[in-house]
Amino acid sequence: MSLTCHFIDNNWERKQVVLNVKAMSGSHTGEYISSMFLSMLKHWDINHDRVVLVLCDSGANMVKGPRLAEIPNLSCSAHTIQLVVTEGINSQRVVVDIIAKLKTCAKHFNHSVLAKQHLKRIQKDLGLPQHSIIQAEPTRWNSTLHMLQRMLEQKPALNIYAGEHGKFATPTADQWDIISNLIETLEPIEEVTLEISKSEASISSVIPSIAVLKMMLQQEGPNTRGIKTLRETMLQSLETRFAKMEETKCLVLATLLDPRYKGHVFFAEDTLSKAKQWIKEEHAIVSEHMKTATTEDQGSDPKQRRVEEEDEELPGPSSLLEQMYANILGAHGTPEESDDDHHISEQLDQYIREPLIDRQAGQPLGWWKQNTSHLHLLAPLARKFLCPPPSSVPSERVFSEIGMIYDKEE
Repeated sequence: MSLTCHFIDNNWERKQVVLNVKAMSGSHTGEYISSMFLSMLKHWDINHDRVVLVLCDSGANMVKGPRLAEIPNLSCSAHTIQLVVTEGINSQRVVVDIIAKLKTCAKHFNHSVLAKQHLKRIQKDLGLPQHSIIQAEPTRWNSTLHMLQRMLEQKPALNIYAGEHGKFATPTADQWDIISNLIETLEPIEEVTLEISKSEASISSVIPSIAVLKMMLQQEGPNTRGIKTLRETMLQSLETRFAKMEETKCLVLATLLDPRYKGHVFFAEDTLSKAKQWIKEEHAIVSEHMKTATTEDQGSDPKQRRVEEEDEELPGPSSLLEQMYANILGAHGTPEESDDDHHISEQLDQYIREPLIDRQAGQPLGWWKQNTSHLHLLAPLARKFLCPPPSSVPSERVFSEIGMIYDKEE
């Protein structure tokens, strides 16, 4: 099990650090995973209140682990989309049969050097790209898409090869049309999957991405012929698996604090009202944490102090003596809580009125770096909620990289 830490530093740059990779033994129960996870945090002196979110795959035991540890958790969006696509493909018999036929074709070429040579000759004669045939892998749904794309590209060559050598049956004309429509449906889903799997991706992209996919699957037209059941199943699966998005504080606040989205068209009216209340609550928590950090700074553990110094401080009592004066003087020394709420609400309204930045070219962290001074109350919240990634892909890459450089000695 790997433990990867994501955070945004004082220069508004996203950082990723692998803190631990630990071998697991015995039964991988939720209780065991919870215990191992907490031991990793303890080793690094990371308190519960410093963990904004734990992201893991969709396995029941992995989901149960953080829940038992009483730490907010979220399932990997990329894994969840994989389940949605698999469920959709398996829901329509004609699609299952087509994919099985294409897998047989791919297997033939991947197991015969002679077959590859014959195919290359045909590709050359037809002026087609001399690409190899791709075989789908069950663990990566987009490999099925890549297989479909390659088959459609090589359709003339495959038809000629099958006519000359036999060995496998190519799709019928109707099946080729379905393959084309299936590709048009799956390509946007792969685009979303790749986007949320990037190292710089934030959970702020989850709600907008799912909203766009739902919109795409609801459309009807010539490109939906033959795969309506598949699209309806995917839509239903998306709605079911992501049903609680607008009830999840981290997702809602990350979307709101991303200057590319701000939740304008993605939130229901009651969700936006709830988000504003969450902003006030989180502002109070962050402010209190920063005030406490200044009074306990000298006596705190060096490692913990080093981490706390990463946070951006807001104006507040600079010493225990000043804190006591503030408590005695009350409204004359510090603003009332209602005033504080008013200020954060005012700043939030000011932020929402700002124009959206470009979704593809815009840099959310760069935007916050430039606007921290006049949005100083919101900036610490943006730093907090924009840092979690939407998928566990960055952590899983650790194992892939190790596998590429490590050879087991027998």
